[in-house]
Amino acid sequence: MPLITKKTVTETFLERVRSTPDLVAYQFKPTHPDQGPVNLWKQVTFRQYHDEVKETSFGLMGLGLQPGDKVVILSNTRYEWPLCDLAILGAAAITVPIYASNIAEDVVFILNHAEARIAFLEDAKQLEKILDKLDRIPKLEKVIVLEPAAMALANQYQDASKNVLTLNALKELGRREEAKAPLRFENYLKAAKPEDVISICYTSGTTGVPKGAMITHDSMMSVIEDAVELVRNQVRPDQETILSFLPFSHILGKVESMTIHSFGWRQAYAENLDKLMLNIAEIRPTVIFSVPRIFEKAYTRIHGMVDSGPEAKRKLFNWAFVVGRRYYQAIWNGRKPSLMDTCEYATARAIVFNKISQRFGGRLRFAICGGAPLPQEIGEFFQIVGISIIEGYGLTETTAPVALNSPSSPKFGAVGKPLQEVQIKIAEDGEILVKSRKVFKGYYKMPQETAEAMEGGWFHTGDIGHLDEQGYLRITDRKKDIIVTSGGKNVAPQKIENLAKAQKVFSQFVVHGDRRNYLTALVTLDRDQIIKYASENQILFSEYGELIKNPKIITLVQKTLDEVNKHLASFETIKKFLILPEDFSIETGELTPSLKVKRSFVNKKYRAELDSMYHDPSF
Repeated sequence: MPLITKKTVTETFLERVRSTPDLVAYQFKPTHPDQGPVNLWKQVTFRQYHDEVKETSFGLMGLGLQPGDKVVILSNTRYEWPLCDLAILGAAAITVPIYASNIAEDVVFILNHAEARIAFLEDAKQLEKILDKLDRIPKLEKVIVLEPAAMALANQYQDASKNVLTLNALKELGRREEAKAPLRFENYLKAAKPEDVISICYTSGTTGVPKGAMITHDSMMSVIEDAVELVRNQVRPDQETILSFLPFSHILGKVESMTIHSFGWRQAYAENLDKLMLNIAEIRPTVIFSVPRIFEKAYTRIHGMVDSGPEAKRKLFNWAFVVGRRYYQAIWNGRKPSLMDTCEYATARAIVFNKISQRFGGRLRFAICGGAPLPQEIGEFFQIVGISIIEGYGLTETTAPVALNSPSSPKFGAVGKPLQEVQIKIAEDGEILVKSRKVFKGYYKMPQETAEAMEGGWFHTGDIGHLDEQGYLRITDRKKDIIVTSGGKNVAPQKIENLAKAQKVFSQFVVHGDRRNYLTALVTLDRDQIIKYASENQILFSEYGELIKNPKIITLVQKTLDEVNKHLASFETIKKFLILPEDFSIETGELTPSLKVKRSFVNKKYRAELDSMYHDPSF
């Protein structure tokens, strides 16, 4: 089956439908009876998907949508997300994704800034964010809800309900609209130009007002073209199944949603993150797109299970891991493993590692990972187990990856080599600069910010890094995150945080110390691990908040931190820490929707706690 790349996203979609119309493209579990039996996986072919996109697109035209208009999608990742996205392109309009986790004020800001005329909202929870604020969103004319049950909420607002309709009602309108000009949808798809904007993706950002990065057909297709070349020999288009769970509002998720047209693989949708492992067992994916947090948690759970198991199983696992590391160390150093190492590793795979692989469905060959740094130890661990994590590097403004490791030879601790079409140079202050077709067209309605980002014709990433002797890109830190101690030492907090998060005790770890005379850290602990430790060590407690104050827990954390500090220069070591009772979350404001820590928000929210660690005159 062919891998397909055309000049535009829409041409690529049309060619995929023409080439493999009856191939199953999507799988999902229906959320309501109109879609089929709930809890059974429904399959949709490329032909069926095309027809459904066409109906939806004509429906948008029937509502008066014009070329160049903006349409919002505010939804979790599900089958209807790419359906609506492509329908918007089929009307020659522009998609504006919004994270389902965004608060109401952010949703209103983006709707107004993008001047969206129509919005697709997932359900009543999303509809509730705007129904009583419609007078503050003057350009918004129609709202389409993906879940019919949301109409019950809409009907409570008599003035607004006439402007809210279901996706099924939109499709019915589309069938009537198609009769007026049957070729309009396909003509729009074919007429798209590479320089046309397909999406305005608002950066989740760790500080400041969201900025809308304008992504074009050309920038998206440039990413896909380079990805096709990089993995051409590792991907079997008619045999691959991916399980999607990343938010498609994130640029990596957006790229993931588009790859199906080029690769022709089957795309299944996880019901939600709580059911992710169940869905993995059901779908048995061969490839996934992920963020490091998924593997960090899995790494912690696996080690927790090993440590709590019988001594014989611990010894067997440790033997297998030593064997696996010896086997892969040869490969990582460019050597062929010895015959003995190869045989021993095959035995370790068969009796130990395959059990771990089965927890990921048993067929997972590699995961494409981005959005945050992947600790080297975790990447190496999963490679040894039999799952390659392919780390890449990019930003919203670069349409996700500009550098990517190869599935056949990943280099952990690096984010890969620059993709084929990408130029990278390092500025005098260490900032990574990028020149590429992948770079965005600019920030929507923000010419000054665009000019600053593109100074000298290069996109300024804001990240600090370097190219090593083999041409691999290594990220040191965010330019704005660099800590300068009162002694003048420059400290990259991500390096320390990644070392700490590889320890099973820690869940989140944030380093502080800018303009201070030593470094401190705010930490949250892995609740399951801590409760298990308390049980094993007869530590009595009535609630978790009490447990984390127990001297034995504090000693455990200190010992773990001492091990981390051994790998750091003296000025990088963490002198004090404070344990927070609750993990960071999107809802409480410490994390962006892409699960990055909002460092400035954390510093402000926990200012008193941070200050308390600097009152000791002995330091």
